[in-house]
Amino acid sequence: MRDPANIKEEAIYSLKDFFCDDPFHFESREMKNFVISSESMKQTFLRLRKMALSRDVPLMISGDTGSGKELVARYLHYEVDANQGPFIAVNSTNMNNEMFESELFGYQKGAFTGASPSGHKGYIGQAAQGTLFLDEISEIDLDIQAKLLRVLEEGEYYSLGSNKKELVQSRLIFATNRDLKQMVKEGKIREDLYYRLNVVGVNVPGLKERKEEIVPLACFFIEKYNHSFQKQVQFIEGKLLQFFFAYNWPGNIRELKNLITQMMIFIEGDTLRFSHLQVKDEMDRRQTQNMSDSYLKSFRSKESIINELIEKPFNLEDFTKEIVRQTLRKFKGNKAQTARFLGLKREQLYHRYKTDE
Repeated sequence: MRDPANIKEEAIYSLKDFFCDDPFHFESREMKNFVISSESMKQTFLRLRKMALSRDVPLMISGDTGSGKELVARYLHYEVDANQGPFIAVNSTNMNNEMFESELFGYQKGAFTGASPSGHKGYIGQAAQGTLFLDEISEIDLDIQAKLLRVLEEGEYYSLGSNKKELVQSRLIFATNRDLKQMVKEGKIREDLYYRLNVVGVNVPGLKERKEEIVPLACFFIEKYNHSFQKQVQFIEGKLLQFFFAYNWPGNIRELKNLITQMMIFIEGDTLRFSHLQVKDEMDRRQTQNMSDSYLKSFRSKESIINELIEKPFNLEDFTKEIVRQTLRKFKGNKAQTARFLGLKREQLYHRYKTDE
């Protein structure tokens, strides 16, 4: 795979240049539409394999919105547990607190005014022999948290209007983009629930911490929408790739996917270009343009720096010594750090570059 950090603005690249050479290998049909290439995410998935024999242990997933928390949950369901039951995903922020208890635990006939005459099987019951994924667990009401704690500690629950004990028969996975420890201090999360949730936890880093995954993901989505929208995009402009690599992606994978979707809907031809960003509504156009222009002006590849240096004669030895001196200042005179940063042996700083400051 071509290194995204060495992309030239004016060049046109084939999508195939950026397909990941060593993606994480998914076995199940349900996971075939996902691509993972960053080392941090690969290690997360490898770690989750060790949970195969502990289906009664909950998993707590933390990470920013859109970073891929549900992908981790689906991996545990389809690849690790190989569950025969369904994968039930519930976003707690979309639930009315008054109705959430009945939706989560279910209810019996006549449990409350307006209840269905036939009763209702809650999410926990629906996920039997499968997985229940509760996203944004931080939004759940304190009263329901107390009942959820019993689910985790005893593996049992009662549906509304019933005195019949029901057993939990699903893997429970929780996720949040909030700091739960801080919410415990604020009294918004029960402390006993917090510690019960954190038996096994994983953190999903945002795209800004997985830079090597941005361009391969973008190309993956382009190829996906070639099929969905009957497009023929095979190439991508270097300036657009530079933007993908430089942008901070506060909305993470979801934002990247949405951007590619909008661009692919309207594009004609076989090359995706920087100018096609203008179709994106959610991203503030002025901010996007300013950020992109300032980045592209400051973007300096190794090749461009070298070409600039060799335009005129200069003393290479003096230049190298000055780099060493300034790096020493950066690390406040710490020679060990300076040597590691520059890829040198410490002795070279003393002898070849005569560093005695």
